[in-house]
Amino acid sequence: MDPGRQLALDAGGADFLVDTANVVRATELTDGRPAHLERLTLLCEALAGFARDESAQVYAVVDRTLLSDPHLSPAERATLARWAAEGRVEVLPWADPRLLELAHALDMPVVSRDNYVDFHRRYPWIPGNTDTFLLPVPDAGGRGVAVVPRIMPVVEEARISLKEEQNELHAVGLHDRRGSGVRERVFRRSWHCPEPGCRLFGPDARAAAPMPGYRQGVPRCPEHAAPLADAGPAPARVLAKIRVDGVLRTRFTVVEGDLVTVGRFPDGPGRIALFPWLEEGVRRLISRDHLRVTVRGGALRVSDTSHNGSTVRRRDAPPVPLRPGREWTLRPGQVVELYEGVELLLSGRRYTLAPDDGERDPHPPPRPEDSAPTMLRPPDPAGGASGGIRGPGPGGGRKPGRRRRRR
Repeated sequence: MDPGRQLALDAGGADFLVDTANVVRATELTDGRPAHLERLTLLCEALAGFARDESAQVYAVVDRTLLSDPHLSPAERATLARWAAEGRVEVLPWADPRLLELAHALDMPVVSRDNYVDFHRRYPWIPGNTDTFLLPVPDAGGRGVAVVPRIMPVVEEARISLKEEQNELHAVGLHDRRGSGVRERVFRRSWHCPEPGCRLFGPDARAAAPMPGYRQGVPRCPEHAAPLADAGPAPARVLAKIRVDGVLRTRFTVVEGDLVTVGRFPDGPGRIALFPWLEEGVRRLISRDHLRVTVRGGALRVSDTSHNGSTVRRRDAPPVPLRPGREWTLRPGQVVELYEGVELLLSGRRYTLAPDDGERDPHPPPRPEDSAPTMLRPPDPAGGASGGIRGPGPGGGRKPGRRRRRR
């Protein structure tokens, strides 16, 4: 079968969306070659059988890198180029955003092995979805391709953050999806821009500077495109975040040697003020200066300075009170709970804040009561820790519900 006749010119007239590079590069299919265009042909046959319609139309979206993939033969690359010229495939620098945009708008199934973890926040119907995605698999004989419905995984927030960060790094040349991964060397050094007064990499830039660009093997200033000069080892940085009632409210960077205070309304420049996100009854139970956060030896260390105390929840161990005057080294999967539902934890990101996590102080002026003394809680009659324990695990005991695609 010639797949060309099944490749739709218009997404609106198609029956299926195909993540073409993901299928063509699926070594689990057919002969194990790193890339083989025949997999698309076999997939089109499988989709016709799945739909019980030999004329079933496929709208193929292609990552541009596939057109020059050295693992394809010259004839295969020529075929892809011809289909692109004829409008039978849509070629983009990155296929995933377009595929999901079309799936959302047209309510059309997507064929891919990708879990699209980095889009779970943008499209909350993806996690747990049972009716939008199809998985290409080897057929019973192992020589062809079949498709089966798939259940999209529900993944923890840290994995979503990590995937989002990898996409941002890739956009500026600091992450190679199919190669060496993150260019760690760039983040282990401090950089200086030769342009006078550069606000990003000049002498007055903040220690938690934005990430540089990376082109032609050289770190570059994103604003001036000038090669950056190596200014020596960079201080260790750790990204943390605040979650209130399960909702991510802010991320922040802690640089080795700095002190960040977290509380209802802390004093000083290194502060994370929580009062805009707290309910009325909770505000004064959180101390003005509740936690102090530092980085030493590359690890995030937390100490409690509050009146009502905090609790550390761990994945595979009972929760423990965070004792005043003692530092706790916070590990992945652990949560410091200032009060029930008010949480400090490590970000899944390692290098960059999210694009909407600016350097600004987003907090409005406090009301007089936000600067008032902390209201003490009565002791827990059950004898539990004073931090308030909602349940095991970083999600506070909430079980995510199964989300279905809206119809």
